[in-house]
Amino acid sequence: MKRVMAAALSLIVLLTCAFSTNAANYDYNDSELFTKYSPYEVISMYPEVSEYIASELRKFNTDISLADYEISVNDIGAIFYSVVCENPDIFYVRLSNFESTSERDTGLLMSIRPNYIFDLKDIPDKQKAFEKAADYVISGVDKSWSDEIKCRYIHDMINQYVHYDMDIYNTDPNLRTAYGALIDNNAVCDGYTLAYNYLLKKLGIEAHYVQSLQMTHAWSMVKLGGKYYHVDTTYDDPSYDNLGKSLHTYCLVSDNKLKSDRVHYDWICGMKAGDTSFDNAWWRDICTFIYPVSGYEYYMNQSYGSSIYGAFMQRNMNNGSVRAVEKISTRWTLENNPDAFWEKAYCYLTFDGNYFYYNDTEGVYRHKPDNSSYFDVLYKKPASMEHNIYGVALDMEAKLHVTIKSSPNVADVIYYIDKNTMNQNTDAEEKPVVTDYHDVSGGVMIDSFADNSENIIIPSVINGQKVVALGENVFSDRRNLKSVIIPEGVVSIGYSTFYNCPNLESVTLPDSLQTIGTAAFTGCTALDELTIPKNVNKIEKNAFMGCVNLTLKGYKNTTAQAYAELYKIDFVALDDVVKPEPSTQPTTAPIKKSKPVISQKCAMYVMQSAKIKDIGGIIKCSTSNKSVATVSSGGVITAKKKGSAVVKIEDKNYIYKVILTVKNPKLNKFKLSIKPYKSFKLKVKGAAGTISFKSSNKKVATVTYKGLIKARRKGKATITVKTNGKIKLKCKVTVK
Repeated sequence: MKRVMAAALSLIVLLTCAFSTNAANYDYNDSELFTKYSPYEVISMYPEVSEYIASELRKFNTDISLADYEISVNDIGAIFYSVVCENPDIFYVRLSNFESTSERDTGLLMSIRPNYIFDLKDIPDKQKAFEKAADYVISGVDKSWSDEIKCRYIHDMINQYVHYDMDIYNTDPNLRTAYGALIDNNAVCDGYTLAYNYLLKKLGIEAHYVQSLQMTHAWSMVKLGGKYYHVDTTYDDPSYDNLGKSLHTYCLVSDNKLKSDRVHYDWICGMKAGDTSFDNAWWRDICTFIYPVSGYEYYMNQSYGSSIYGAFMQRNMNNGSVRAVEKISTRWTLENNPDAFWEKAYCYLTFDGNYFYYNDTEGVYRHKPDNSSYFDVLYKKPASMEHNIYGVALDMEAKLHVTIKSSPNVADVIYYIDKNTMNQNTDAEEKPVVTDYHDVSGGVMIDSFADNSENIIIPSVINGQKVVALGENVFSDRRNLKSVIIPEGVVSIGYSTFYNCPNLESVTLPDSLQTIGTAAFTGCTALDELTIPKNVNKIEKNAFMGCVNLTLKGYKNTTAQAYAELYKIDFVALDDVVKPEPSTQPTTAPIKKSKPVISQKCAMYVMQSAKIKDIGGIIKCSTSNKSVATVSSGGVITAKKKGSAVVKIEDKNYIYKVILTVKNPKLNKFKLSIKPYKSFKLKVKGAAGTISFKSSNKKVATVTYKGLIKARRKGKATITVKTNGKIKLKCKVTVK
């Protein structure tokens, strides 16, 4: 639920013997000003004092005298709050509280003492950074555009750069400011709204802050051509969703349109948005960024029901004609069922002023808007990586990011792609992220890597030269590094390349790899699984020293198997791994809409998903324990780990509660007593993903890739089964 803490504001009143002693319990949420009027209306009612307070705050005054204005202590809270909301550049003052003094007899205000977020000496530098960020966002605006297009463009840029903070316990005041949105790129609805309003005001477009105390939510009211329209950037930026996604559901809508979805209600605003001209506009159902360039607007069509589904689209601004510039040929399959497809195409679009970048399941592509024949394959994910690409977007440093994950219903796993050095058409003046490399046979070796992100995709090409090797200590001692994708073409990983990266969890090795150097992954204690390609013919000693939980995956009779046996590392032969037939995932039964709150119990296994059926337009989704289960905005529940959670989904009529129990998969036998030369089929209940079977003593009992245990001679053995990601199950076998 998008939220704002406006309903929890408090006024701290200082008392002295000379002033009032009966205002200590005053809460200005009960003020008529606060509950009946928008901030714009409040400052219109008190223009002089509002202007004075704003000017004093811009001087960083710590004690503002208001004795000359005869303001009641009952009104100052709403006035102060309104001043800050209608002046987003005053981002350094807390919305939540301030101190005041008032006369004992009259109750008139004497002075207020604002609560500043930053040290006063630091504010000028913060202002410079804030203005620089704001100017960067609006630098993409063409003066010839209509105000309507400018509003939509800034709406999309806010949703590209700002991320909604999902931590309900985060009390950082910057989350509620335009500064938090544009500098930290992290905010709640106040921050989204204030940043959007500020950028529009810099473009000469009137924009105001609107709130609903009942919803604990805020959004914008903008004025175009003398008429008002609602814009809710926060609700159009889905939480826990795909990189690059931006809805346009609440972009320039009327009062009636906003009311019709039953999501927005009881907002406080005297301005009426009566014009319905944009309520059914062409952009309403588009879920990607829309970029106006040279008389056209570009976006992605994601509907499989259309003849131009999954396409890079161009719309003529003058006549509204639409054409598909490039179609997407791939479809997004369900990972545990390659014969089934998701209902939409998860292709997204981003633009850096020179090139468009968009994705399909396998790669990221580049297109020049002024050259319809110019297309470039910027990145292709390694063949060994099973997951699909689900989105692409730029950050405020113009860095290109891509998300590669197992499903659209899980949190993004963000990787960085160097858009400047991965292609020979790189502009010479652009600075590459690889800071040092040298020529070797067949291409270049990377010696140092400047990007310090958690998730990194190493470029396959630098200045037109193929990357074939990673040098010594390139990523050593990076404690924040979590995942790395090494591109096709790399044949060698050098000495201590990933030495002492304790949080490195995922490494994708290319099929081209041949050599893994000494201590290459030493100290990577979080690395518990690594697939070694067939072409690897040399693994130096101590390559994985200290990787205490590591299991190597590879093929029989290869260097990987020999190395694992020599150093007593768990080994899974991919020849023996089989993907099970897709099982029917549990879904909640249809719910009869017979009472206001409907509850039911549901059991699921880890890594499985279920969707609530018969919901009449989902408006809210939440879960009591995100580590156990998550729920998407579409009502899809995904089991994360063993435990219990209550999932609540609210549609326009009822609240549905699913009392969820998540279980680990189970074996049909945990202990088995069997005679020599007999067999037993081991089955896994609740399996998701790949399953592997391994015997601790093949002389006593073997197990096939399908789980068939074959007893050989008397003794004991343990069959270890890996399923649902990292879950291990064991069956103790006694052959009598």
